[in-house]
Amino acid sequence: MTKMVDFPRHTKAQASAFRAAGYWNDDTLVTYLEKWARETPEKVAIVAPGREVTYGEWHDRSLRFANALLGLGLARGDVVAIQYPNHPEFLIAFLGVSMMGGVLCTMHMPYRAGEMAPLMNHGRARAVICTPGDEKYSAPVTMEGLKRDVPTLEHVIVIGGDSETGHHAFEAMVAGAEAVAITDPPVAADPCILCFTSGTSASPKGVLRTHETFTSNLRIYPPTIELTDNDRVMVAPPFTHVFGLTCGALTLCFGATNVLMPPFTPEVFSDRLVNGKPTVVFCAPAHIAASVKAGLLDGVDLSSIREVIIAGSVCPPEVAAELERRMPNGRSGQLFGMTETILIMQTPLDEIPQVRHTSTGRKTAGIDFRICSAENDTEVPLGEEGELQLKGYCIFPGYLNNPDANAVAFTADGFFRTGDLATVDEDGNVVITGRVKDVINRGGIKINPTDIENLLQAHPAIVLAAIVPMPDDVLGERICLFTTLAPGASLTFEEVTSYLDGNDVAKMRWPERLEVIDEMPMTPTRKIQKSVLAQRLKG
Repeated sequence: MTKMVDFPRHTKAQASAFRAAGYWNDDTLVTYLEKWARETPEKVAIVAPGREVTYGEWHDRSLRFANALLGLGLARGDVVAIQYPNHPEFLIAFLGVSMMGGVLCTMHMPYRAGEMAPLMNHGRARAVICTPGDEKYSAPVTMEGLKRDVPTLEHVIVIGGDSETGHHAFEAMVAGAEAVAITDPPVAADPCILCFTSGTSASPKGVLRTHETFTSNLRIYPPTIELTDNDRVMVAPPFTHVFGLTCGALTLCFGATNVLMPPFTPEVFSDRLVNGKPTVVFCAPAHIAASVKAGLLDGVDLSSIREVIIAGSVCPPEVAAELERRMPNGRSGQLFGMTETILIMQTPLDEIPQVRHTSTGRKTAGIDFRICSAENDTEVPLGEEGELQLKGYCIFPGYLNNPDANAVAFTADGFFRTGDLATVDEDGNVVITGRVKDVINRGGIKINPTDIENLLQAHPAIVLAAIVPMPDDVLGERICLFTTLAPGASLTFEEVTSYLDGNDVAKMRWPERLEVIDEMPMTPTRKIQKSVLAQRLKG
């Protein structure tokens, strides 16, 4: 059996409580697309460079694609993988899969067969959607090859390419199908997306979302940023990550317009901020830092923007402030979310910059949190650092087919251990101070590198800074600083230590080695991959 029928679920008591409180209801993703296609069919739903798609067109094309998938023999509960950038067809395909009751399983664009095979096997994918590829990477050939390693994989669907032996052309499928009602549509308790978080390929950490856990977050989070159907929402992270996918779906839920951004470069990001005319922007700190340090946001018109929501990794306060100084009508704030939690904390956008730029703000409705000792799960006093732990209506109930990961992910009383270090003040503002696994043990002294990294990224020469441990026979671990630099800039080790000394950083927390690199290893959501840097030091 390939259908997704056996997966972690919330208990019946939890489900009843969430429904009684109004957090869960009978909405599916299809509910929203049908609503706006019926009420505002001519409204522009998706804007991409050189192209616009209305709600009516989105609904029609998604419905046709849903019927085409059913025509291939796929059925409600089947998993469809996708490796595709933030183009209109991604959203059209996503809702088409949702309409026929399927589960969309996302694969990041940099992934190749070695990364995708274990994930597709874990999700038992029956079909995969991909690009036609280019001279460097033939996606259809790769996907065809994956059929040997993924026994459930039957169909390769290519967007933007011609039909070939073994491939299905997306456009031909849409054009050849009827826009008729689905006879066995999904219900709210059905799964709709499968995203993978960090973990080994041998033991993937898959998070499966039902419509009720996903759409509830799409309804409850947006009021914290005053989202309306008049907004134009630009999402910089890829839709193949839950951050990007959720933010793109917020727009659908509220009938707003999705302003799409092609794969990130500082030039592309800056262009879409100006020419896409967004009112709300979701992005990561690295998107902003690279564009600001390259001078691409100097003297440009950012007057359309009222809110920039920064997430994906800890944001250095100066990065948020630098962008806000360039927006005549806008404010920047921060959001906290994870694959396992979706969007659950937001800085109040009417707060002072000090709060918006230094914290991830306050919890949204339906979420409980606490700050605990990572050693014994007991709460620490107000203001002290500990691990952020969460419980609530959109916190996932467990990883798919991974009992070992589930055994350590939750406390005895059901709180999810985020692995994030945090503090909370008397107003409920949560400040993420780092990751438990990133703390460096230098001769018994525990050093959290996050505040040092934030300080260093305010240095005019530095675009990105990452502090990682390097093995040492005497102290166990010493501190190495990796940086990327602004165009034309240079940096010496002595300049780094002098800068830290001038900012009153204790010498025991200074890096003992500097590595200037051309490009920082990043996740698809522009989070620095410290494990790659640490492995480089070991090598």
